[in-house]
Amino acid sequence: MERFIDPLGLPFGFYAILRRKEQVAVKCPKCTGLAYISKGEQGVVVNCTACFHQEKEPEAYRYTASGVCAVCERWFNEEVTDHKQQTHKAVRIACPHCSSVNQVPIRKLAAYSGCYLDFRNERDPIFQLELYYLDYFRGKPVWAANREHLNYLISYISAELREKPAAVIKRTASHSVPKYMKEAKNREAIVKLLHKLQRIDM
Repeated sequence: MERFIDPLGLPFGFYAILRRKEQVAVKCPKCTGLAYISKGEQGVVVNCTACFHQEKEPEAYRYTASGVCAVCERWFNEEVTDHKQQTHKAVRIACPHCSSVNQVPIRKLAAYSGCYLDFRNERDPIFQLELYYLDYFRGKPVWAANREHLNYLISYISAELREKPAAVIKRTASHSVPKYMKEAKNREAIVKLLHKLQRIDM
């Protein structure tokens, strides 16, 4: 009987992969070939292995208007979301305390980018590129973030006996695997599909 011990944590989340200095496999936005997202000294970048297209993480900023209200003399700091207002040095904004309109300067601040959202709709959360290892089983997505994730899924799903590390209550890597991929009746078809994905860049 094939036995598999599930690793702890969520090692195949987007941020976890980048934090370990590993890569996420995506489809190049120019040629749909194999491209990799990685994090280095210059930030997060995507590099295509086929057409050599390169793209840097888009800069993210937030804009705030802050000052002391001329009427109630209370401090306020409001986020400015109107793109037209963001181009000005100062903006007229209502005080959140007394609703009096004040003209205050706008501050442009770099948005924090140390932590990212996870994969959504089989795309990465920064560039919104479709994952490279992606197929469908009865209309439902079957995907892997990279070859390591693909190998993990094959080992986990094909195993007849799946175990968690002894005396552990925490989540394991299989927590994020959809139920339809775990079901015994789908095992053979899902493993076959994952092996097909494994061969696409060989």
